[in-house]
Amino acid sequence: MHPEPRLEAGSTREELMAKGSGPHSIFGNWEPQIDLCSKSKDSVFCSSISVYLSICLHFFSAFSGSSADTTQKLNVLLGADVTLSCLFDTISKLMEWSTLTIEWNMVDKRAHKSIVYTFEDGRAHVKRDGSVMDKIGLLQSNASLQLQNVTIADEGLYTCRIITPVVYTETTTLEVLARPSVLLPDKAAVTEGEEKTIQCDISSFYPKKLVVSWHIQNGSRTVNAGLSHHSRVCTEMAVHNPDGTYSIRSGMTLHASTVKDREMRIICQVEHQTYDWPFNRSVVLTVHAPSQHLYSAFTLVSVTCVISLLLVSSVIGGILLLYRYFYKGTYQHEQNEWCYI
Repeated sequence: MHPEPRLEAGSTREELMAKGSGPHSIFGNWEPQIDLCSKSKDSVFCSSISVYLSICLHFFSAFSGSSADTTQKLNVLLGADVTLSCLFDTISKLMEWSTLTIEWNMVDKRAHKSIVYTFEDGRAHVKRDGSVMDKIGLLQSNASLQLQNVTIADEGLYTCRIITPVVYTETTTLEVLARPSVLLPDKAAVTEGEEKTIQCDISSFYPKKLVVSWHIQNGSRTVNAGLSHHSRVCTEMAVHNPDGTYSIRSGMTLHASTVKDREMRIICQVEHQTYDWPFNRSVVLTVHAPSQHLYSAFTLVSVTCVISLLLVSSVIGGILLLYRYFYKGTYQHEQNEWCYI
């Protein structure tokens, strides 16, 4: 900010221009195409005209208001805090709260306008929770607004409108970003002669645009799995989460015969606006030999038959013993009765 130059009687145009340096000077970037005083011999008359024009320009710029030439652009990560800048000029250094009115509003991607924060009659009215403005900063012509714990819903075009009573406006475009979370299994193994599918889970990212690719590293050689005839890549459509972020799943399937030296590194590569370069997450895939059974199928059937025969023989033997025991006791009892007759 630059202080307003002081007008003095008898000041020439050159003196006024020298005093008024900066964007808020009396003349600013205005330059008359014809210098009337250069051809006039009456210096007093020329000085009077210069002062008169300067006063007119000063009051015109003061009461017509001003606005920022360009819209600022800010990027902020989801859940972080961000400050939206809004600096203004005051006519006098001493400013009463009752003469200051501030309004922050926002237009989202659906063109829906909402009020975020207002300050009027010395009182703040917070419409968006976590919106903070420093009162001490207001006295220093700083109406910047801080948004705490930014969400996807905070993305949009913000406008700061100030009446002091001079009207001043400034706009800021806020873009919210969420860095993806990429997960792969810690270990991966495939049995000889079989196929294996490895899944890469990518969650909580914003904006929606994201690229997933798979790469196979065998020794020092790395190839794109999507271009290989020995593997298949399948990536699902992105799912919209309740918090406004997105999630996606991608999988790669390959046969054990493609794994050289019984192990290879599988890479899931993600490209997103929040990364300066592609992000890689990898896992080592190993090949296991099929497990050896202790007994063949014929051995198991034979053992089962033998055990079954032993069980049947034991049952039959038990029945015969019980029969002999009860039959012998009955026969002896009948003989004893006959001897006593």
